[in-house]
Amino acid sequence: MRKNLVRVLCVISVLLAVTALAFTACAPMERNVTGFAMGSSFSVDYSFSSDLSQDIRSLLAEIEESFSATFDPSCVSRINQAEAGVSVSLSEEEFFALTRAFSLAEETENAFDPAILPLVKAWGFDPPYLYNGKIPPSSETRASAMLLSDPALFSLDEASFSISKSNDGAKLDLGGAMKGYAAEKVRDLLLEKGVSSALVNVGRTIAAVGEDVPIGVAPPRESAEDYILSFVLKEGEICATSGDYERNYESDGVLYHHILDVSTGAPASSDLIAATVISKDGMLADAYATAAVVFGSEKATALLRAAGARAILITREKKLILCDVEVKIKDASYVIAA
Repeated sequence: MRKNLVRVLCVISVLLAVTALAFTACAPMERNVTGFAMGSSFSVDYSFSSDLSQDIRSLLAEIEESFSATFDPSCVSRINQAEAGVSVSLSEEEFFALTRAFSLAEETENAFDPAILPLVKAWGFDPPYLYNGKIPPSSETRASAMLLSDPALFSLDEASFSISKSNDGAKLDLGGAMKGYAAEKVRDLLLEKGVSSALVNVGRTIAAVGEDVPIGVAPPRESAEDYILSFVLKEGEICATSGDYERNYESDGVLYHHILDVSTGAPASSDLIAATVISKDGMLADAYATAAVVFGSEKATALLRAAGARAILITREKKLILCDVEVKIKDASYVIAA
């Protein structure tokens, strides 16, 4: 009898140990995956029972392989290298993304321009960011680049999932929207896997998964603070920021930055120096942040409200124009506009 009791107690102990191990294996763990994609660093913090790092890395690699202008096998690279009139075949996902990019160009009157690469190159704001030796392009070079930086030079064919262009020199650069696209795709992947809490950061385009997250906005001008204000990014939302402080150079006392206005062929010169746009649509948030700096506060506000996007616009005078956002100011030199 005593031997049977010992056996029973041993079995119970083993079962309890196995159950404990199984529970531990299924319990959510705080995880982090980092790397480099879309021309920028990325970081994904998430809480989950399984390691999803390979899924995340593979997804971002696929996006870069499709849409990077500097990656030779990408559809963007193939389009840029194609001759006028030649159709370039696309996958269904590539066709969708390009269609969305051209739609956003139309919505913003080309303030966001997926065909802007000729102008970007004229200014030297393309990798490896040599800025033409910090010498602005001539008016003739700018004029020629402006003519080529026109989305109307491209035609999408839904029947064949293909794209063609009418001028050899027309070239795409989707950098102004693809970080938002990538952040959205990672957000959706995590939700599909059942992740209930995560923060996705692709080149400072941020997505909140499962819960609201406080976000700090970097100083667009010199500041003693590490961030000038904070706001709450709601669950499922994505925020993207564009500003004249990210890539720029000074020549003869004039600051030239990478947010180019295709209507003038020069860096945007509106009253805005930075814009943070918030939406559940990642491409919209990214593209509209660029468009806002080009448009200026009045036109940008109308655009954002029509799209139902939230935003924080920062003027040259350090005034904050808020579109459906509450903020906590950390740098007192920034004030909310009346």
